[in-house]
Amino acid sequence: MRLPLDQRKTAPRFEVWAQLCLCDRDAALIRNLLTTRLGIKPKILVNRMHITVYHARRPIRQLQPAVEPSHVVIPTEATRFMVMAPGGENPRSELDPAKNKVGIRIQKKDGARQEILWFRERLLIHETPEVLGRRKRSTHTANAFGARHFQPHMAVLRSGSGIDRDLTKLGLLFRHEIKSLTFDRFLIDLVQRDAEGKRIRA
Repeated sequence: MRLPLDQRKTAPRFEVWAQLCLCDRDAALIRNLLTTRLGIKPKILVNRMHITVYHARRPIRQLQPAVEPSHVVIPTEATRFMVMAPGGENPRSELDPAKNKVGIRIQKKDGARQEILWFRERLLIHETPEVLGRRKRSTHTANAFGARHFQPHMAVLRSGSGIDRDLTKLGLLFRHEIKSLTFDRFLIDLVQRDAEGKRIRA
């Protein structure tokens, strides 16, 4: 039964996150490239780089928190930099990369994308009517919760980086210096938040 609006504002919120985490070696390579070659301040870099393969704003009872080894290798030739905003795949005058979060997207043609989808499917099977309510089930390309479209990506820079507006320059340098990205951990995280959005620690 759906709670009244005033109760929904104070009720705890539940979230499910499933992520492929970038290995420490490659994260260090990215940090070194961005800080030493481009002069970006270390505090602007994302601390734990990862691809979110699934996110739900509902509790899923069948799931338990987990961390397990993985080995997903993505050639950087299959990546492109983007502004982390709707439509950020392409240059837009109103989206300044220097003032927005910047990330790396995985192109559809890359074979490793199928491995990412395999991890995603492990979560999709748990989208029961109880979890979804009136929402349509997630697919390989659509999300039941959050952003409508699913596109594998990894945030790298927080807003305020001062990066050049032309992300093509960054992409060329990145692909020249770093040839592949390895994701060596798969994480399932179950989060409960209070009315202010702060995580409730178990």
